[in-house]
Amino acid sequence: MTTPRGENETVDLNRFNQVFFEECAENLAEMEQILISLGDREPDPEQMNAIFRAAHSIKGGAGIFGFNDMTVVTHVMESLLDRLRNQEIPFAPGMIDLFLEAGDAIAMQLAGHREGKAVDQEVIDGVRARLQQAIDAGAGAPAPGLPADQEEGPPQQEAEQLPRRCRLAFTPDPEIFTRGIRMESIVAELAELAEPGEFHCNAQLMELPELAEADPERCLTRWEFTLLTRASLEQILDVFMFVADEEQLQIEEDEPVDRRTPEGEPAPEQGIVPAAGRRVYDSNETAPGAFGRRGNETEASFRVNVTKVDQLVNQVGELLITQAMLSQIAVGLDPILHETLQRGLVQLERNTRDLQGSVMSIRLVPISIVFNRFPRLVRDIAAKLGKQVELKTAGDSTELDRGLIEKIADPLGHLVRNALDHGLETPETRAACGKSPTGTLQLSASQVGGRIVIDVIDDGAGLNRDKILAKALECGIPCSEAMTDEEVWQLIFAPGFSTASEVTDLSGRGVGMDVVMKNVQAIGGRVQIASEAGKGARFTISLPLTLAILEGLSVAVGEEKFIIPLNVVIESLQPKPEQLKSVNGRDVVLVRGEYLPILKLHRIFNLEAEVTEPQRGILVLTEADGERGAILVDALLDEQQVVVKSIETNYRRVDGSAGATILGDGRVALILDLPELFTMHKKL
Repeated sequence: MTTPRGENETVDLNRFNQVFFEECAENLAEMEQILISLGDREPDPEQMNAIFRAAHSIKGGAGIFGFNDMTVVTHVMESLLDRLRNQEIPFAPGMIDLFLEAGDAIAMQLAGHREGKAVDQEVIDGVRARLQQAIDAGAGAPAPGLPADQEEGPPQQEAEQLPRRCRLAFTPDPEIFTRGIRMESIVAELAELAEPGEFHCNAQLMELPELAEADPERCLTRWEFTLLTRASLEQILDVFMFVADEEQLQIEEDEPVDRRTPEGEPAPEQGIVPAAGRRVYDSNETAPGAFGRRGNETEASFRVNVTKVDQLVNQVGELLITQAMLSQIAVGLDPILHETLQRGLVQLERNTRDLQGSVMSIRLVPISIVFNRFPRLVRDIAAKLGKQVELKTAGDSTELDRGLIEKIADPLGHLVRNALDHGLETPETRAACGKSPTGTLQLSASQVGGRIVIDVIDDGAGLNRDKILAKALECGIPCSEAMTDEEVWQLIFAPGFSTASEVTDLSGRGVGMDVVMKNVQAIGGRVQIASEAGKGARFTISLPLTLAILEGLSVAVGEEKFIIPLNVVIESLQPKPEQLKSVNGRDVVLVRGEYLPILKLHRIFNLEAEVTEPQRGILVLTEADGERGAILVDALLDEQQVVVKSIETNYRRVDGSAGATILGDGRVALILDLPELFTMHKKL
């Protein structure tokens, strides 16, 4: 006898709810992105339909998964959007703000279910009431373009889409109930799309098991629906968005029916019987408006928990270390006696590299995920400050390690707020300076070597050197007039530093830029500033492409080994005596007419080295963030991929390093951070 599932195991619906939460968040983001792009313009039909679909999908999913409170706002919002796209009421610019408020209210409810955050019911009720007011206010207005004297013209129903008879056959998979799907919600939503009294539902058993083998959570029914409706096929398909695969749903449509003629109304039929004048969609033909839980198989995708991806990346990293260890052991073996083993190790290395590339491609995501958060932020803050701002983005498709995405969002948010509050001027001030009243804020991303470069650029007033120096002296921060502009700009990252004259909810507390620097440095990044008075400022964040694996050059200094990231290496050489000079007590090397400082790792890290004089060692020429130098090492060992490990997590922070790795012989080697090494060299 089969034990009913409910007696000794519980179905974990959380994992199915999570799918809805993610889909809902994506729909909200898409809706907000479209609304922000409009400004105060009326959406075109395609944009209006996209907003409607997003709202309808949220409402349908919420009903199916039992989050009925989330259908309160979406239902009225959907009604308003439907009337707008059918031109039953005129569009008003204030509706953009209203729809954004509605999105915020839905997002608040989503956070309530997803994260247990508080939900302000007064806000929900207020948004719903304003949406209903917009419907009521527009209901008596003439359609756009209709002269006022024709307002009492033919009945509105003549311009409406004629109803048509639709028949649907839905054969759900047997496990549909264990996914948290409720058939009563599907039935109720389809009934909403039908004309009054024109909805019929019939359930048929596909099999009848023995009572002892019956499972109450296994679906054994096939559902048939017949409805007379004015809804589009796309609206009908949206009801099954989270529920059905294409092969599980068959739809049949009659020609539209003019209900004003008595003979034009056919009697409801039962079953799915193709007939002349009908349009049939099934699994062999995709109906307009793709539906289903999987979609097109050629574009199929599925969601994987982030933790599982991280585990996979870590396991591939360990595999790389093991492969390197085996290769190290094989070096001491006779290649003739162990020819087969050598061939196997070469093949293992090739396969390991291919696997590593595939896994890393899973981990990379476009930076547009972060950039898409800012149009709404810029719009709201600019309105609050009384400024006119145009946001531009470039390089949205640049891919970044997903582990960095969330960590870079907060620093970028601070930089955007700083540009809006301190950088860009008011329209009146800009006009007085001969500028366009509308300021420009640009976010751009690009990949340079093994790093991602993100720029936040504004065409505002730029940084005020004198004001920054005066504020630094007031705060007791060491500074002087002899400092270069670049050094002065770095003062704004000091803890507690702020040039704001008063504290507001946007600035003045002296914590924003400090947070930017700390957060960026914590993920191996750097921040640079360029500014020109009256022209604007550029904040540049440079980040490693990934925190997991990098290409590096292994070098030896005494008994220690170091990894120099390959993307900063220009070349290596053994200098001739005539190339070496001493300037102000510091050794430099002349390379193609340029004197480069020599960084001696044994001095920086206080090590015993075999080579202490440049003419007896090897110089590795490097360039990082526009600064060049030559690193003195005892020997070059190998060029290899290394798995980056956090040295802070396992030990403590080591100045001049960007992490550590485990080499093929099992030893730990530091990965060098070149910009930090340049700074340390200058302080010696």
